[in-house]
Amino acid sequence: MKYTIHKAACNNLKHTLVISGCALLFLLELSGCSHTPGADKPRGTVIIKVTNGTDPVTEGQVDLVNEETGEGGGGTLNSDGTASLEMVALGSYTVTVNPPPQEPVVPGQAPPAVKTYENIPSQVRKINTSPLKLKVEPGSNEYAFDLKLTD
Repeated sequence: MKYTIHKAACNNLKHTLVISGCALLFLLELSGCSHTPGADKPRGTVIIKVTNGTDPVTEGQVDLVNEETGEGGGGTLNSDGTASLEMVALGSYTVTVNPPPQEPVVPGQAPPAVKTYENIPSQVRKINTSPLKLKVEPGSNEYAFDLKLTD
């Protein structure tokens, strides 16, 4: 059995589907489904300087986790050993510092040398052992952490 749809009926169906889709998106927008959870919370900026003694830690990732709310943030350390994090929800955080990800192994090539990052102690790499803490207040917040003191 073969069915055919007239061109006019097909165009009407397309038009109806487009209008229905737009109406659905509009209703979802009104109901708040597109709202990002926590977007209305007060936030601050955090600048973190990480050193090991007098030497800046220039490679790695700084992450913040608020263990009560589950909120967090993160940033990459630059050549000064500084990471800047924007729009971090106010509250108390535990800070971890981790080495950058290792380069992937390319099939057919020798694996890249594994760098150990002795300047980042294992203690500060995990949320449950890191002694690094900070509190984000409204506005700009600056913190400095010397990883040599955590050894």
